[in-house]
Amino acid sequence: MNLIKKIAFGGALILSTALTPVMAVAASLNIAMDATVDTLDPHDSTRNAVSSVSSGILERLIGFDKDMKLVPVLATSWEVNGNATQFTFHLRKDVMFHDGTPFNAEAVKVNMDRLADQSQGLKRNGMMRIISSTEVLDDYTVRIDLSKPFGAMLATLAHPSIVIESPAALKEYGKDVSKHPVGTGPFKFKEWIPGEKLVVEKFDGYWKKGWPKVDGVTFLKVKEAATAVAMLKAGEVQYVDNMSPELVKSVAADETFKVLEVPGITVWTAGMNMFKPEFKDPRVREAFNLAINKKAMIQVVFSGHGIVPDSPLAPNTAFYSAQKPYSYDLEKAKQLMKEAGYENGFKIEAWGRNTTQETRMLQMLKQMLAQINVDVTIYPMEPALRTEKLFGTTKPEDQAFGLAIGGWSPSTGDADWHLRPVYGTEGWIPKIYNMAFYSNPEVDADIATGLSSADPEVRGEAYADAQKRIWEDMPVIWLATDSKLAGADANLEGVYPMPDGTMVYSDAELK
Repeated sequence: MNLIKKIAFGGALILSTALTPVMAVAASLNIAMDATVDTLDPHDSTRNAVSSVSSGILERLIGFDKDMKLVPVLATSWEVNGNATQFTFHLRKDVMFHDGTPFNAEAVKVNMDRLADQSQGLKRNGMMRIISSTEVLDDYTVRIDLSKPFGAMLATLAHPSIVIESPAALKEYGKDVSKHPVGTGPFKFKEWIPGEKLVVEKFDGYWKKGWPKVDGVTFLKVKEAATAVAMLKAGEVQYVDNMSPELVKSVAADETFKVLEVPGITVWTAGMNMFKPEFKDPRVREAFNLAINKKAMIQVVFSGHGIVPDSPLAPNTAFYSAQKPYSYDLEKAKQLMKEAGYENGFKIEAWGRNTTQETRMLQMLKQMLAQINVDVTIYPMEPALRTEKLFGTTKPEDQAFGLAIGGWSPSTGDADWHLRPVYGTEGWIPKIYNMAFYSNPEVDADIATGLSSADPEVRGEAYADAQKRIWEDMPVIWLATDSKLAGADANLEGVYPMPDGTMVYSDAELK
């Protein structure tokens, strides 16, 4: 189907869905997104949508390939000292920011200083708290010194939010840089109508010769999944980000389009509140894991696009170590509950967001746990309310929930940024994401050992031990690791979902 005709036909669909009409040419790309972009400063955001949109504008020192393996971007090479406290980067030459400011070591220092300065109040300040200083060694060499060993530093610098912004823009706009992003990427910012669309256009001075291959990209906010797919089929968009698994068959059935599916690194769990007396008994925790049919959960919630977890980490996370899965075994679950003195069960609350997926998870937990006489009252909440209730209570003993659903994706691709926030004692909510209030000094020691060295063997051994201990302790019900899905025009190349749930479009090309 001719692309220009497809776009023209789609204009009527945009009007019918109350979206702003987009004038596109054959070399431009339209992308439908279901998530809200609330800022264009990744330093001050925790949203995947912000990282996705910004990825074509603002680049990092280090990035990821499709499999979350580290690759050079604005840094061409680097050295790390033995105890992972000093990181020296050799920078790419002849790179220019969109505003004409040269990219150099001073630009890196300005950004690292901003991220390390805790008084800035940026949402990503905590990730760079470890930096003690950033030193310019020459125009294209910079050294980052840390206050203590941090073996996950390279992976952390590759996080989608740790971008390099124009020093001139940071100085000129201050906090308002959130509306004026200036980077070194293949696209430069053009227009943003919050809640409707965001437009970027080709940067002719991009350092990677011959790129970008499209003149611009328009991101459209499309809340309804079915509407986004309808727009794809009508030609109004060429890519649907974060596509609903229920719509995969519809898109795959037409050879004009394609489904992009990658194994995700998000592990979905139901954290068992360890301050509740019932969950102090490991037999109860094991019974809960055995009473949930994870394969059925994946089929109902993700239309089969996922796998049953066999570790606290997803398989394509660095330092993943497989364990023996907790297979569905209702009879054993009943026996364990009886041995623990809870043959007649007990009552608990289960909290989650009121998204389609989390609501279904809650409903299935209620149904399946009823088989071991556990009376679960489910609370699918508006995301803001769920955040307030989970993270607004400072004393763990005051939390009312028994189970809390959550999905954690380590966007560094590294074991540290999954084990430490979700299972480390330092990660207890409201600080990070340990919703089970799980604490094991040996696990904490393993996590610390993994950070004490840049040696992969040392780190791998420590994280393998941590995963084994967590798996045996069972502080959560491991529910699913879902795939990341997108729908695209068959002629589109170079735009794809990442395992962490973000999206890459820098290499977009319409064949």
